[in-house]
Amino acid sequence: MKKIVIDGNRFDDEESFYNEIDRLLTRNLTWKTGHNLDAFNDLLCGGFGFHEYGEELIIVWVNALKSKTDLGYEETVRHWERILLNCHPSNIEYVQKKIQDARNQTGETLFDIIIHIITDSDESGHDCKLELAD
Repeated sequence: MKKIVIDGNRFDDEESFYNEIDRLLTRNLTWKTGHNLDAFNDLLCGGFGFHEYGEELIIVWVNALKSKTDLGYEETVRHWERILLNCHPSNIEYVQKKIQDARNQTGETLFDIIIHIITDSDESGHDCKLELAD
């Protein structure tokens, strides 16, 4: 079992969140990881230099309230707008709805999505436990 501490003071948007996750969960890679939610889930599964594939990972997220604000609806709009730029034509309507929901401050925020990825070990293929702290 390994443990990491995600510090919300070390990032303030989606891209800097991925940079922090790379710093915490990768070691000695000769290539850059993808900065998206699928790649984040892969890193949680292990095998990228910090913990072994399938090894339990304890995540303590300090300054989580700051992260909840930073990765809130405003950043969620930007997240979905980036996806819209390259999504398959059959997904455009879905992504546009996600953008509108975020603009209306309804539905999941990026923070909520990230928390769900961490805590949903059954579907995600990893063994992670999460502790939120401020």
